[in-house]
Amino acid sequence: MASVSFTALFKGFDRYTNPIMVQADCSPQENSNGQARSRTRLAGFAITILVLALLSASCASLVKSRDNTIPKLLTPLAEAKFDDLTKQLQQFTNLQSLRSSQVYIKFIDAQASEKWPEADAILALQRPDKIRLLIQAPTIKTKIADMASESNHFKVAIFSGGYRRFLIGTNDADYSQWKAKLGDAGKQALASARPFHFTDALMMRPLALNDPRFVMGIEEALVEEPDTRQGAKKGARILRSFYVISELEVSPVSEGGQGVSRVLRRFWFDRANGARFARQQIFDQQGQLATEVQYSGYMKLNTDDAREWPSVVWVSRPHEGYSARLTFNEEKFEINAELPATTFTLENADKLPETDLDKPEKKP
Repeated sequence: MASVSFTALFKGFDRYTNPIMVQADCSPQENSNGQARSRTRLAGFAITILVLALLSASCASLVKSRDNTIPKLLTPLAEAKFDDLTKQLQQFTNLQSLRSSQVYIKFIDAQASEKWPEADAILALQRPDKIRLLIQAPTIKTKIADMASESNHFKVAIFSGGYRRFLIGTNDADYSQWKAKLGDAGKQALASARPFHFTDALMMRPLALNDPRFVMGIEEALVEEPDTRQGAKKGARILRSFYVISELEVSPVSEGGQGVSRVLRRFWFDRANGARFARQQIFDQQGQLATEVQYSGYMKLNTDDAREWPSVVWVSRPHEGYSARLTFNEEKFEINAELPATTFTLENADKLPETDLDKPEKKP
């Protein structure tokens, strides 16, 4: 829009308000008519100035300003087909056993708003569902917790954190009422942690690709997040693009028609990072997000295996109010190793107070 010079406008205004006096023989009637026309022109000119002033103010309000918080799509974006994406999951679904003798683990307790110091851990897994996780204090190797799971049952020994206990329970049982009775002790991460939460993160169930009871879907998802790249403007935001593969269980058809299908898992692939597998979401029977796992820092962790594995694995249990970060050490990551049966045997050798969560509490 062209700009308006108010100096020029008012100079023009002066032409009408201060006319050059010209001597002429005019009748009173002609003189009166001239004055009326002059007043009419003057009023019209004043209205024109007012309209132009309003237009000028309106244009000023349309002046552009930079806003770095407007998210921009992060590019370039990788292209990948469904089969290419699912191949990335095969190293997790084909994994038969894993032993890592030096894992760094850090718990974040959302309910208690606490971050636990990073600790050392020894992790072992074996199909179909065996896991053992021993957590120790750095350097002095004092036991913090020891947990094992097999055949849908778990044992957790808690040695520190203000709640020393040996817990026995079932993986898919709901112990929220028991936790509520514990008060503050039930809010700590170790009271909520279950070994099978880590099993699903690293030793995935194979995809049900050829089973008619399940269907797979693929879509794009855009996630807004802060721009953490080097040199990014303060407050800058980006949109990160993901391929998302969903695994759904189809509800059987009954007399009432087709039932509601249920999402079991979602797998996220970062298109701004070569369509690399980045996240897994696991849903419970009610459709709630039970576990979310994020994978990053891919690198070669085993000299005998050319594949890259995530060196950092974040396991989050939002409804239990805790998350844990596992950081794997290079060269101490054994894939498909032979593990003795005693690896997954956990007994209450330290004589901790024992609680079987599947048995009713004994009344005093």
